[in-house]
Parts: sequence; structure tokens; C-alpha cells
Amino acid sequence: MLRRTPTTIALTQADIEQYEANRQRKLQEQQQQQQQQEQQQEQAASTQSTNASDRTVVEQPPPLKSKKDRIMGSGRGN
Repeated sequence: MLRRTPTTIALTQADIEQYEANRQRKLQEQQQQQQQQEQQQEQAASTQSTNASDRTVVEQPPPLKSKKDRIMGSGRGN
């Protein structure tokens, strides 16, 4: 079996700086995403609270149809 010499990896200062810059960018993007999600949750919560206050009328289920209406139809297209 043939063997080759081990590969040598050389890191330069520019490589390290690029890695750090990418890492910082990813962290900032993640923080920004979290802030956006929190804002969306706050907006959703505020709209739910305003919608809840608008509901003063109790919603009732639709009236039950009689047997005749179920079989023959009520003539209203329902």
C-alpha cells in the first residue's frame, strides 16, 4: 500500500481574522433573528388582547336544521 506524506495545514493571521469576522457576523444575525421573533410575539400578543376585548357578543353555533330541512333542503342554497 502506498503512503503519502501527511498534509500540513498552515493558518495565517488573515485566516484567523476571517474566521473571527464570520463568527461575529453569525452571532449578530442570530441575535437579530431573536429580536425579530420577540417583536412578532409581542405584536401577536397585543393583537390577541385587542381582539379579545372586541368580542363582547357571545358567538352561538348555527341553528340546527330540522329533519325535513336536512332531507329536502331549506331552499337557501345551504
